[in-house]
Amino acid sequence: MLKTTIVPVMAVLMAAFGSEARAQTQPPPASLGFVNVNFGTQPSSHTVGRSASFPIYGETATLTTAQKNGDGAVFDISGGYRFRGNLGAAIGFSNFQNTSDGGVVVTVPDPLIFDRPVTVNTSVTDMNHSERGIHLQAVWFMPITNEIDVALSAGPSFIRVSQDLVGTVTIPPGTQAVTPNVSTEQKTAIGVNVGVDGSYLFTRNFGAGIFIRYAGAKVDLPSVPDLRVGGLQAGVGARVRF
Repeated sequence: MLKTTIVPVMAVLMAAFGSEARAQTQPPPASLGFVNVNFGTQPSSHTVGRSASFPIYGETATLTTAQKNGDGAVFDISGGYRFRGNLGAAIGFSNFQNTSDGGVVVTVPDPLIFDRPVTVNTSVTDMNHSERGIHLQAVWFMPITNEIDVALSAGPSFIRVSQDLVGTVTIPPGTQAVTPNVSTEQKTAIGVNVGVDGSYLFTRNFGAGIFIRYAGAKVDLPSVPDLRVGGLQAGVGARVRF
């Protein structure tokens, strides 16, 4: 009787301990290498304006322009390695671009009568603005559970700016008609990035997450000094761990 009782009990205990052992040997989430791919928005906007003057008909004409670089979509990808405990390093690339209309105001002297200028108001559509950034980041991970972690990041950003501008106007001889001429100016701005990223892993290697980041700088274009670029960015995307 005792023997027939012990055998089933031992079988149950062995099954229980076996299940617990298997649970304890489940591999933890991958935590060394990481890749984040995000799509989001950059909601900030910056005004671009310039003024210039030039001689014509023995007098001086003036040119004033104004346009706004508005919000738009952001693509962001980054990858890195956790090399000591919760500390890691990453490098990322982001792309942002939009188009806007620009207003142009030109005062043109009269070709025959002195001190009788005409003010011409016109506009230019679909002027392009783009920002392509390389972001170096020190990353500090804060695991919440096996599936959830939060990462804080900061570092320098290098943002290549391309900006369409009305640099000059064409005035046919003997007239006060105006044709704006659009040119593209480019330069690399050096700024900073600070961000937070939250991830949820569906499996050991794959998950999803959200990010909020500031990545901004100022740049001196030939025609526009102290142009502000970048700003707040936010989005969602895929998370890969290995």
